[in-house]
Amino acid sequence: MSNGTSAPVEISAQAVAQLREKTGLGLMQCKKALTETAGDIEAAIEFLRKQGAAVAAKRSDRETKEGKIVFGREGSTVSAVEINCETDFVASSDDFIAFAAKTAKAVALGNPADLTAVAALPLDGTTLAEVNTAVIAKIGEKISIRRFAVETSDAGSVIETYSHLGGKIGVLIKLGFEGTPSDTATLTTLARDLAMQVAASAPLSIDPSGISAATVEKEREIARELTMKEGKTGDMLERIVEGKLNKFYKESCLLQQIFVKDNKTPIEKHLAASAKVIGVENLRVVAFHRLQLGQ
Repeated sequence: MSNGTSAPVEISAQAVAQLREKTGLGLMQCKKALTETAGDIEAAIEFLRKQGAAVAAKRSDRETKEGKIVFGREGSTVSAVEINCETDFVASSDDFIAFAAKTAKAVALGNPADLTAVAALPLDGTTLAEVNTAVIAKIGEKISIRRFAVETSDAGSVIETYSHLGGKIGVLIKLGFEGTPSDTATLTTLARDLAMQVAASAPLSIDPSGISAATVEKEREIARELTMKEGKTGDMLERIVEGKLNKFYKESCLLQQIFVKDNKTPIEKHLAASAKVIGVENLRVVAFHRLQLGQ
């Protein structure tokens, strides 16, 4: 007769892998379920379903067109993260917002290299991937981290963010400078204004050097074809093409765009004028990231 105790069943890596393939759930969840069910895969699946965790696997092929762009700040590092879900209702829920905030903070703290590294970030005593799965199970919708950006500031830079349309567009911008600012309030306002500029005008790059040669050549080709249809040839044709290309740069490069707050000053000139007020030199845009939901 049994004395009521038995040796624990050793769970093989193969069994864990099989359960993960069947459920789409995390490593530790699968191992725990197999431990609870003495290594029986079908019983482990039932165990997971009773806990609601298997919902994640069933939701894995659902479209996620809603969500938010969220920001996290940890010391001098700031993150912008796009987190998707299936419905706008869930995007506004407390559970989703709490998970999004934790994710953005974890990304800022960990500064991961890619989405695989994001999934492995430590969170709530486990990994971000495991917490993500648990939130999916609780909410009943697929929730996924689509992309992210991270920037770190130092004594010669400042980072600000801007959220637009309830989090459907998010901008993270980093300004650099030389010297010690005498007017930090104006510096902060400038960074936020430029983040708002990026949200509204969606520049492709900081300046023309950031636009790929392929994109420039495509714009030049389009301009040439349109100008030829107008009957222009020779030097006149080339001058008009270059004029159209310059217009493209003014629309697509942040420094050449007109400042949205006064509708007359190019950003490059606005930066130069602001530098004198702030008390620094070489005030410049180091980087910007514009994340638009689903784009």
